[in-house]
Amino acid sequence: MKTKKWVYLLTGLMYPTKTIYPDIRPDSWEILSESIAEVHISRIGITLKRVFLAKEDRVRKVHEQYEYEHGDRFAFYINDGEMNDNLAQRFADAVMLSLAVVHNVAMDETPTAIRIPESCIKKGRIIRIKDLVGDEGIGGETYFQVVRAVGVSSEVLDYAWRIIPVIVGNQSTMDAASFYRESITQAWVAGPDVEGILWNTDMSDIPSSQVERARVETAYQNAFKAVEAIVGEPPKDKRKLRLRLTERGINPDEMLGYNVYGTKPAKDTILKKLIDMQQTRDKKAAHGKSNIPRTIGYCELRDKQELARHLILFNIDFILQ
Repeated sequence: MKTKKWVYLLTGLMYPTKTIYPDIRPDSWEILSESIAEVHISRIGITLKRVFLAKEDRVRKVHEQYEYEHGDRFAFYINDGEMNDNLAQRFADAVMLSLAVVHNVAMDETPTAIRIPESCIKKGRIIRIKDLVGDEGIGGETYFQVVRAVGVSSEVLDYAWRIIPVIVGNQSTMDAASFYRESITQAWVAGPDVEGILWNTDMSDIPSSQVERARVETAYQNAFKAVEAIVGEPPKDKRKLRLRLTERGINPDEMLGYNVYGTKPAKDTILKKLIDMQQTRDKKAAHGKSNIPRTIGYCELRDKQELARHLILFNIDFILQ
């Protein structure tokens, strides 16, 4: 008797169009997503396949993606068709967490992995939406999960496929990436905007709205939690903190930040930024009542989000090596 194979649709992510961003993908990296058919992530036993979503019941024999209203997506197999809903959802989470860390993409919808029999893939590459939504029908919650998606360049995805096995297999890394994603979801300012604020002495980057100040504090707290997930709670003693970072392969004297004269935050060592971040978190972001003015600005937040992101990516590369 032939064993039934299962496939999962990955919601939220569109199949990419090839573009060139050498600053994201060095030439030495293997280009995985150039393959129009499959992407193999062998470390976690997952193979992604390019599929098209069809709204109509009758699947036409066409060869152009624009024939399908909702475009092309990813479906994936676990170990050639195994049913493992927990791993499937963990993989879906890791995809979106990797995009948050690599490209600062944070979707509002929770990504899902929808399981269907392999027989629902028609003509080898087409999935009818009705086979995904079932009795819920068009217009229900699952339908909108299926049709909504973001697109990123294949270079960004090439790096995501490379780091996803670490996020799936290492809980502290997944926690860190999750906290980072929550941080940039709450509040985030693009790098050029930060430098514009720093250079403009007449512009204050402290939120004027009480609601926005609370959002910035929450974002700051989550950025600190992302750091904690990687290095543990930072010791307050500078010598002990230096030793902790060194034990984890992190250079405490590496310089990060904005090199803008006379501004804060400025370019400084990882050690100094961690100490500053912990002090700000303890005095301003971690408590509901404080005698110190709640003055965490967008530039300070972005500076420490970049610190968290740097440590997450370093930790991933450290594990891969």
